[in-house]
Formats: sequence, structure tokens, C-alpha cells
Amino acid sequence: MATEADLTGWAALERELSLWKQADETPTFWWRDDDAERPTAALDQLIGLSDRFGAPLHLAAVPKGVGPELAARLDPCKQVFVLQHGFAHINHEPKGKRASEVGVTRDLQSQIADLQAGWELLLAAKLPNLLPVVVPPWNRIAPRTVQVLPQLGYQMVSAFDPRPSATTAEGLLEVNCHIDPVRWKEGAVFRGTDKTLQQAVSHLAARRTGQADRQEPTGFLTHHLQTDAATWDFAEALLDRLTGVGGGSWITLASVLKQGHAHG
Repeated sequence: MATEADLTGWAALERELSLWKQADETPTFWWRDDDAERPTAALDQLIGLSDRFGAPLHLAAVPKGVGPELAARLDPCKQVFVLQHGFAHINHEPKGKRASEVGVTRDLQSQIADLQAGWELLLAAKLPNLLPVVVPPWNRIAPRTVQVLPQLGYQMVSAFDPRPSATTAEGLLEVNCHIDPVRWKEGAVFRGTDKTLQQAVSHLAARRTGQADRQEPTGFLTHHLQTDAATWDFAEALLDRLTGVGGGSWITLASVLKQGHAHG
């Protein structure tokens, strides 16, 4: 007979969700999709999933690539929010350093100039539901850059992995993603059901047991422009499960900003 530790995939997720339910708690989730620039068939498919399951969608848009046609596409989408995905999604770190547009090596003033220019481009594009949230390309941002974000008018930063227990910067919220179905090392391919669901179960269990910040919603990260058929199928299945009875509650970053609580 299989033990609880032997459970994988959907069975492991079912078990974890049942533990939340036994504790009379409802796990919270949020959904971010990176690299949006313009309307595409893939974006239509993404928004279609959001509409079908009633799961609010947060598009991290690359400012330099955004045109006015994106606003027209998003105008009717009341549950789609826009975040700032850096400036041009260009790596400025030297060879041997991990890719980042706002990383540890690049001059801080150049980073600030890019972020400010990017925000102005998003405003000029008249994107609906634009939130003062920075999503650093490659999910990497230097600590010194994080510290200046509030001074630039940003209220939140979003990367990957559980957020730290301490406040990131005074006046700045942090809400990250924790589930990424894409494996990047050899091209964008589906990571696999068991491995992806293990990410979900791991963060949910850490929240439930107090090993991670219980108040941070578990974040689902997609990349609509780099999604193969297997990843689309998985995303649909996950949204279906987490939206059903005993699944959880999908929230918006707009609601988190309104509450204004970074931790708890």
C-alpha cells in the first residue's frame, strides 16, 4: 500500500488540498504570464482560459515591444491586469553571470532610467488595469535595485520562489510565483506533470506548516508565447482542479495592493 510520502502528481495535490480543507482553510492562488507585447493567437488562447475558469490573469508586458493594439485587445478583459516586465527584456550582465536586465553588475542609474522609460511607455500605450508592479526579466533583480523601487513609484515586485520572511523594502510588497510548467535549459518544453505539481504541493505544504509565508498566494507562472501543446493541456487541467470545489481561491494583485499588506 502506498504511503503518503509516495504520492506524486495529481494524487499528491489532492492530498495537500484535502489537508487545507481539513484545517478549514482555503488556499489562495494567483496567475502571472510573462513577455506580453501584442495580440497573438496564443494570447487569445490564454485569455480564453482565464475567462473559462474565472481566474484573473496578470500579464507582465515588455514595455519596449508594446503597441497600441494590445490595449484594444485587453480593454474588454476586466479580469486581466498588466504589470511592467522590465524595459526591453535585454540581458545586461556580463558573460558568466546569470541573465538579468536589472542585475548586480549593471549601473543602477541605467536601470532606473530604463524602468522609468518603461513605465512611461506602458502609460502611453493606455493599457487597462495597469498596476505599479515590477516583474524583473528572468526573475532576477539586484537587492540595491529593489530598494529604490518605492522611490520610483512602484508598490510591488514579483519574481520566483517563496518570498523572504522580512519585508523586501520599506513600502514595497513582494508576491512571487512558485509553479513554472516550462523547463528552460534545452528550449521551452513542458517540465512534466509530476515535477510541476511537486512545485505546487511544495509551496502549499510550506505555507500550511508555517515554513513559508502563509499569506503569500501560490503563484502560477506561464509564458503564452513559449507554450507547447503539453503545457497548454497541463495549464487547463491545473486551472480546472484549482477552480473546482475544494480547490482554492484565485486572487488579483490589485486586491493585495488595496490591502497593502506585505506579510500577514
